[in-house]
Amino acid sequence: MTHLGRRYTGIESGLPIQEYGMDDPTLQLQEGGWDAAARLVLRGTLSKENIRNYTTPVLEHTLDVLEGTSSFGATPPLLSPGLVRAVIDTANQYYDLTLIDAGSGAGWGAVQHEACARAKLAVLSLTQNMRELDAYFESVSPLSTYSSLPLLIVLGKYDVHSQANETNIRRRYGYKGALYTVPYSTGFMDAWNRRDVIGHVQREVRSGKEQHRKLFMPVGWAQSIRHIIKAILEAAESDLRLRALERGA
Repeated sequence: MTHLGRRYTGIESGLPIQEYGMDDPTLQLQEGGWDAAARLVLRGTLSKENIRNYTTPVLEHTLDVLEGTSSFGATPPLLSPGLVRAVIDTANQYYDLTLIDAGSGAGWGAVQHEACARAKLAVLSLTQNMRELDAYFESVSPLSTYSSLPLLIVLGKYDVHSQANETNIRRRYGYKGALYTVPYSTGFMDAWNRRDVIGHVQREVRSGKEQHRKLFMPVGWAQSIRHIIKAILEAAESDLRLRALERGA
């Protein structure tokens, strides 16, 4: 899993990754993340055998994070489409599944477009803000460029009592594709602030299996996350099977 922003921002801010201050005396050249990957690509030495050495494991033997570019110094190294292409291609040779947070669409450039152009599936996170929805469905948003990709739309911080509910959104825009909702969760926000998103998801999804068996139980945060995970894995199933065959599994 990775993102295209600076180190310690975006998805990293909810994960148990050590953060250093500018005046930290132990600060040294970062040996991991996109900075290290960029050096290896320039040298022609990045490979499926060594890419994991430059990631941070956040779930042992299950999930590694390639951290963002360095936030230290006046001119941090910039990502380029060629670099993104090389790293994604290498990661795909080693990992079963590569997840990239490409950002919100604001200020997108060639780097973000390169990441999305190479994707097999796009998960688009929107809200119930009608201006945001209008921009996407009327092809004003840069995210609309990738509507030809297999697409899952997710409405986050979902308020079931809002007039901009799933049914009305589908009706307004004539949308018949995959649409998932994730209700607002105070527990998730607290976990994000504690950098405990991984532990929170594990606990909640596990407990959600028991709650899901109760009749007339409204779909909660955990069940919503399970539905989305299942949809992503089903969409990626053919690629996952192919990679298993290539490894002789």
